[in-house]
Amino acid sequence: MRKNMFLFFVVFGALSLVAQSTSSTLLVRSTTSVVGSSKKVMVNNKAYRVQQSIGQNSIIGLATNGKYTLRQGFIQPNILAKITDKNIPLTLQVNAYPNPFTEGITLSFIDEVTTDINIVLYDVLGHVLFSKKYTPQQAIHLRLRHLAIGNYLLKIQGNQQQIIKNILKK
Repeated sequence: MRKNMFLFFVVFGALSLVAQSTSSTLLVRSTTSVVGSSKKVMVNNKAYRVQQSIGQNSIIGLATNGKYTLRQGFIQPNILAKITDKNIPLTLQVNAYPNPFTEGITLSFIDEVTTDINIVLYDVLGHVLFSKKYTPQQAIHLRLRHLAIGNYLLKIQGNQQQIIKNILKK
């Protein structure tokens, strides 16, 4: 058993050193820290990226500038790329309160809404939990008491714009 653990740490350490090379001009969805690593692996002429993370020694955050999305924290699937419609600007302005919530959340639109409103609720893995179309209105209350405690993504589309909100059920 001890020999297997030693072998694991030797292999893990070697992979970490190789995976954390910063000589590449492009780093895409890679983990570069002392507590995680990424490695590109070829199997049957197909490329796979293997990632691992141990613990969490820093804050979790997300920053985007329209062209790039940078995520800090535990390795997560790239849900934003999956759910964001690239043909619709991320300019819709909506207040979502209370957040965190227990029973439900109210969406209050800053600008007048003149088109139908599409709302989709996703879990952190990108699974659709709720989807509904609403007629134009300035405020919508979503009853979400059936949800488990956790983090969710709320995609709201209206006026040919969209926004993705991070919401938390407590």
